[in-house]
Amino acid sequence: MAKEKNHTGDSWEDLALPEYFPEPCTEERAEEEDTEEAAKDSAVKCSPTLLRMLKAAESRWTPRDRDKAEPSELGRKVSEAEALKTNMQIQLNDQQEEFNKLPTKAGPRPLSHSVSQLSADSFSSVGSVSSEDESPPQKKSQKTSKGLTDFCVKNIKQAAFGRKGIDIAQQEMPALMILRKRAGGEKPLAGAKVVGCTHITAQTAVLIETLTALGAQCRWAACNIFSTQNAVAAALAEGGISVFAWKGESEDDFLWCIDRCVAADAWEPNLILDDGGDLTQWIYKKYPSLFKKLKGIVEESVTGIYRLYQLSKAGKLCVPAMNVNDSVTKQKFDNIYCCKESILDGLKRTTDVMFGGKQVVVCGYGEVGKGCCAALKGLGAIIYVTEVDPICALQAWYEKRKLL
Repeated sequence: MAKEKNHTGDSWEDLALPEYFPEPCTEERAEEEDTEEAAKDSAVKCSPTLLRMLKAAESRWTPRDRDKAEPSELGRKVSEAEALKTNMQIQLNDQQEEFNKLPTKAGPRPLSHSVSQLSADSFSSVGSVSSEDESPPQKKSQKTSKGLTDFCVKNIKQAAFGRKGIDIAQQEMPALMILRKRAGGEKPLAGAKVVGCTHITAQTAVLIETLTALGAQCRWAACNIFSTQNAVAAALAEGGISVFAWKGESEDDFLWCIDRCVAADAWEPNLILDDGGDLTQWIYKKYPSLFKKLKGIVEESVTGIYRLYQLSKAGKLCVPAMNVNDSVTKQKFDNIYCCKESILDGLKRTTDVMFGGKQVVVCGYGEVGKGCCAALKGLGAIIYVTEVDPICALQAWYEKRKLL
């Protein structure tokens, strides 16, 4: 043992061999162990002398040799980590390739809103906006399946989607549908040539098609450059109605569409259905001779009625005009119940904020103002009202509105 201690700093080659060798292991083993720990265990079982030799060899291993061995062990671990990382990357690439090979189905994006989302349109039936949709509708040559070209809409290919919206609206408008069944065969409006300028939505489309079913000839434009539902306009054109409207019109486009409705070849209107008075004013100023031939005007907005009263006071209204805005059904139903739903829909779409606790000013406490205040109160908003009429102001006070 003394000699072994003197050779502590020697290398492995300088070590002297022992005077005797351990006896071979007598126990039978099925297979050799791969790890160093299993080898040591088997050596212990074979002979205690072999264990002493291993300890002596470990004690002769110098720190310098240990330092040389540690980097190689570290390098081995780094190599194993890099190999594992590379293997994981290869598996990830294989999974990505398999995913890319899966069949995909291109289609329209799902709508998160109700049928009124038709007003946002544009991804409805084609799934994405193409370069063809970006070009001005006036410069596009479009044709319906029946060969009609006297129209101008954003994209005639959206007609199928717009038809679905009209079908849904028909279920909520039973009065017009019953009128079609009862008077559709008699054609009471035969000979009527109606030019219209209203919002073009699924609901107004039901009205326009009802007029056509009763025998009238119709040409239509939009009264608002932002409310047009392009898919519905395409569906009307596909149904044989000359429509000139699309969402996002400029002021020049707006007047161009109105003029195309009025100045058609071999066609002169004899009835006006207007919303806002723009169509009536355009015919009065640009086509005065045609204005005198009209048989009647139907106006459904406050602005349009105000313009007609101005013409009447000046003695220039030579055509019978019907004030739909002041009718009982318009005041007591549309102004209250319909407007209070549309006000919420419009504000939610444009602001996308929570109205609880918000301070909202409602200008006027007429029928529309009453409906809007009721809807905003349901959302928890703090409502202020401005009103010049003393009776309406007193109504607002009794309804616990804050007057300004």
